[in-house]
Amino acid sequence: MQPDSVTVEVFGVDDSHWIINGPNADRDVITLATNPKGIGDAPVTTSYKSSVYQRGATYQGKRYLKRDITFAVNIHGTDDEEWEQRDSAWRNAWDYELDAWDPDATLTKMQISTDRSTRWLWLALDRSIEFESERDPHLLRKSVVPMAVTAAQPMWEEPMKITVWESGQGSGEGFIEVSNPTDLEMAQKWVLTRGRWRIPDVSWIGKKYQRTPGGRYGNRKITLPMLGDREGGARIDLDPAKLYVRDLGGTNLIGRLGGLHFMHRIPPRTPPTLLPISVTDAPAGGARAELRQPRLWTRAWGLR
Repeated sequence: MQPDSVTVEVFGVDDSHWIINGPNADRDVITLATNPKGIGDAPVTTSYKSSVYQRGATYQGKRYLKRDITFAVNIHGTDDEEWEQRDSAWRNAWDYELDAWDPDATLTKMQISTDRSTRWLWLALDRSIEFESERDPHLLRKSVVPMAVTAAQPMWEEPMKITVWESGQGSGEGFIEVSNPTDLEMAQKWVLTRGRWRIPDVSWIGKKYQRTPGGRYGNRKITLPMLGDREGGARIDLDPAKLYVRDLGGTNLIGRLGGLHFMHRIPPRTPPTLLPISVTDAPAGGARAELRQPRLWTRAWGLR
């Protein structure tokens, strides 16, 4: 039996939903044309430096760029009016930027699903949408629409993994699980309720799929300032593009850390690992810690 093609869905800025490829695509409405480009590895550049008498060069690092994708869709209609309506609806699913008047606005989401994974990107138009047709598409009732779109965040996303630790009383200690099966370093996030928390910030060592806490900071923990009724709790985000630590009302708490800061994100290919966590001075009903673990990949499928 021939395997099904991957499912490609588009969720528009106008809340429209299109299945443009795969077993459930309607080939009489809109379908993905051949030769899409840019959905493979995330674009990256590397840098090297050479000293005066050095043979070759020394690796300095890499930098991920925005992802540019080009593809085309075939739009069909049973008559000229239906073709025009579908062509207009497809255009309305896209924009160059977030809607400044809509607080809940998103960019267009392109999602690719196989039997083993579902991953997506958030896309904006890179340049104006054209169409290709030998004659007036109203007469032909079909057209080919080339698309040029951009993902400022170039990594394919999967549903976030969330693990939880709870204390049923004012103080307690235990373990919380962390993992990172992806091919990218993971910027973990914490959501903490009221109390005085001590949470892990360990360094990691070991081969891929065998990482364990270890090295100079293999047992490192950070004691946070007391989070009371005024703060309501705290959010911590190790993504360098986000506010580092804030209370549940959004107020920056960096100044209360006394110079402490989190040092370690979770390396790629880290197996499920239990890390120690504790809380004191929590309300009588207990406390709760959520460890939010984004799943970002350089490709739309595979790499596990």
